[in-house]
Amino acid sequence: MTPNDPLYFPRARHAEHLINLLADGIVNTLTLFAPRRMGKTQFLLNDIRPAAEAQHIDVFYFSFMDTNSHPELRFQQSLLEFADNRSASSKLKKWLASIESIDILGTSINRQQATEHISVSEIISVLAQGKQPVLLLLDEIQELARIDGTAPLIRSLRTGLDMNKTRVKTIFTGSSTNGLRQMFNDNKAPFFQFSHPIDFPKMGQEFTDFLADIYRDRTGQDIDKPAFYRWFERLEYIPMHARTIVQDMIINPALSLEDAAALRLAHLYDDTDYSDTWRELKALDRQILKNLAHGEFSPYKQETREQLAREMGIDALSTSQMQAAMRRLERADLITRDAASQWAFNHPDLKGWIKENF
Repeated sequence: MTPNDPLYFPRARHAEHLINLLADGIVNTLTLFAPRRMGKTQFLLNDIRPAAEAQHIDVFYFSFMDTNSHPELRFQQSLLEFADNRSASSKLKKWLASIESIDILGTSINRQQATEHISVSEIISVLAQGKQPVLLLLDEIQELARIDGTAPLIRSLRTGLDMNKTRVKTIFTGSSTNGLRQMFNDNKAPFFQFSHPIDFPKMGQEFTDFLADIYRDRTGQDIDKPAFYRWFERLEYIPMHARTIVQDMIINPALSLEDAAALRLAHLYDDTDYSDTWRELKALDRQILKNLAHGEFSPYKQETREQLAREMGIDALSTSQMQAAMRRLERADLITRDAASQWAFNHPDLKGWIKENF
């Protein structure tokens, strides 16, 4: 629970574990893999940030989804402002003052215009000279891979972090694991083998039990905790959905768990109707998604291909046909591999929609 959000479920122990890994030098960068709406941003701001600050680590947060245009420039500007605000030494202040106005090719430009001419690695090196270590929280970092011309920035970011890894630690997060892998796992990319990938853990029944206790405190009524958790599973472990159910029940104490959950389910699939996306998919792609939604899936095994062929009413499916289908689904950002290299949905709501409809 946070002062401004009584329904927030704190995960301080997990946050402290990650901060200790970074502070002790076990790892210098972490990448949290998880689809959108799984609570990554709230975890960074409500759990990671206070855990780091408790160890006297200065924290910088930036979301690459929060800016409509030129997020790469906004990132550089924000990082520079952060360096300026925390700078105490005369040496750092002198360096920062020197870029208040910069003369480039005979033209005087201000700091905002000059940002693109100052490398991220330079700014990170300045941060490393501060009195306290620094933690960079870079949310939805995969968006950089979608922007043309950001390779130099990514290269500079990697260089700065690598050169200053004992003083500047980083946690990357992203909702498109395909985009993250493009940045971090391509052996031609600057971030190859640079960051340690981990799956952001799903909430368990302790989360829904916590919400049920809040409901009891506010209304004096009990929720069937096992039933509430089963609804949470059915809603693909998305915290926002469970929170909304409890909010509705607190606002209207006459509303039962079954009614509130059914209402949420109906609203969810009204708001995120995947019918058009589904119709545009090839028959094989739809069959693959249905099988993946209902359990573990090994697309290239012979028995899997035989099963899909039977379900589709065709004689056989070749390995090359399966490979082409999986590539199509990856390019459409519908599926990915998680940190354990298992196939997974990029959008949990799509998985839930398929399970509800097929």
